[in-house]
Amino acid sequence: MKNLLGYVLIGVIKLLSRVSLARAQATGQWLGRRMMKKRTRAREVARVNIGLCYPELSAAEQNSLVEQSLLHSGMTGAEMGPMWGYSHERLMGMIRSVHNGELFDDAIAANEGVLLMVPHLGNWEIISTYAASRARVTAMYRPAKMKSFNDWMVGRREAVGANMVPTTKGGVEALFQILREGGVAGFLPDQEPKPERGVFAPFMDVETLTPNLPHQMIQESGCRVVFAFAERLENAAGFDIHFLDAEPDQYSADPVVAATAMNTTIARGVAQCPAQYQWTYKRFKRRPDGGMNPYKEAGVP
Repeated sequence: MKNLLGYVLIGVIKLLSRVSLARAQATGQWLGRRMMKKRTRAREVARVNIGLCYPELSAAEQNSLVEQSLLHSGMTGAEMGPMWGYSHERLMGMIRSVHNGELFDDAIAANEGVLLMVPHLGNWEIISTYAASRARVTAMYRPAKMKSFNDWMVGRREAVGANMVPTTKGGVEALFQILREGGVAGFLPDQEPKPERGVFAPFMDVETLTPNLPHQMIQESGCRVVFAFAERLENAAGFDIHFLDAEPDQYSADPVVAATAMNTTIARGVAQCPAQYQWTYKRFKRRPDGGMNPYKEAGVP
């Protein structure tokens, strides 16, 4: 049954790959409005997250940000068609400006290894397309539960330039080796790890279980760290790529200090386009000292 659902999802994405970016984004906005109208899981998770991270906003302002974030979440989903179906040349043509690109180029030229941190902000898929135009990049991915979809997804991502390794022991070892050899490794730094693989550090003033793997890779390999995100432009105009330098404390030997620095840089990116962050993800499920899960407290399934 899972494989059947996987083939259905592949079919939908292939259909979306045949339309313009504007049409795909319009479809995503329609999905976002549907999510906003009812008490969907996505809407309620976004409410909790935005309430925690933006307590200074009024209820009306928070609600407006929730609505905008759902529109962007819908667009991110619908853009899988273009991202995995367009040619490399067509995808590159959707990139309008690259901000601080010298950070990435200089890090590559240093030949000390580059850890490219790509948070779930804007459309992170197009980052691999751009990065692959500058260097060979190996990125880690979490395998999908539907094998048919997983195999197809990996194939499409590799078709636009990325070399993919799974979140397994072998995949982790591959990233360490790539960094030791002076290569480029991509990592999504804002997913909740298992408790034994993370530390609590503040993200937008909320104590957050943060992956410790980047810290381990940095300490062992001595690599440089660069952050990147792709901002979605209005009216289907394309995307702007932004590169951000890491905070100095990113290189600290203290894992909590390093994790705090990592979350600070992610928050700097979020400040650029707050509605484009993945607020529909349950980022704060585990609380320090066994505190109450905020989603369960809010009655979110």
